[in-house]
Amino acid sequence: MRVHSVLPEALTAAVDAALAGVEHVPHSDADPMRAAELAASDPEALALIGPFRSRAVAEAIEATAPVGLPLLAPVATWAGVTRGDEPGAQDHPARHRGTLLRMVARDTAVAGRLAEDVRAAEQHAFVVAGDHEYGAQLDGQLDHVGLPRVDVPADADLVVLCGLAGKPEVALAAGLGLPVIAFSGVEGEPAGIADLSLVLPFAPDQDRSGTTAAARAAALISEAVAGGARDRTALLSAIRLAGPFDEHGDLVDPPVWLYRAAADWSLTPDRPL
Repeated sequence: MRVHSVLPEALTAAVDAALAGVEHVPHSDADPMRAAELAASDPEALALIGPFRSRAVAEAIEATAPVGLPLLAPVATWAGVTRGDEPGAQDHPARHRGTLLRMVARDTAVAGRLAEDVRAAEQHAFVVAGDHEYGAQLDGQLDHVGLPRVDVPADADLVVLCGLAGKPEVALAAGLGLPVIAFSGVEGEPAGIADLSLVLPFAPDQDRSGTTAAARAAALISEAVAGGARDRTALLSAIRLAGPFDEHGDLVDPPVWLYRAAADWSLTPDRPL
């Protein structure tokens, strides 16, 4: 029995350390699609851990899903990895056939937790979204989850920033003089925002690079094998129950946290959402 992985070196090492009772075949330097094809063609392969990026996961699943090989995605957050019915996911979602399991909250779930928090505080947000695919996706997801929002900054209690470092939307949000909550993607920008928080799909005890999620994926496989799973179908069923994962392959109640961001981008945990 073998488990293949296609991840950066640090995550590969985390998988190697956490995997027990099964051989590990890493493909750290391989093209993700080629690694997926190798795993899919291996009759002894029980699962593939990775790739790292969401788009690569959506491509890799084209090789693994037809042969029923479970794919565990440690850090992919794009909604289309598991769902085809949410903003940003309707065009070419991953055709995973129920074989994909995601180890962190998808972007829509993160947006939903933020919306719940704003609603509970009886506040309203002004959304600043970048003129690019990521900005449009997050903006649509905030609408989808019912974020209480207003059309002009003067009526807002806070700004929700859907942006990327180096893009003009960051400076626009900074100039509004309101507390700003941003999604991942703005890190590293000299933002000049006095009151800045990030909403992220990681708990304080989890490594943001993905090593914790990669190790958890390997541990779930090891536990399933120790419990008697000897083929792909049995492994998938055991991991889905242990996660637990829902029918789409998303974790049930995954962690989402709000972090305070300092000028040097060091993060201090604020509270779970």
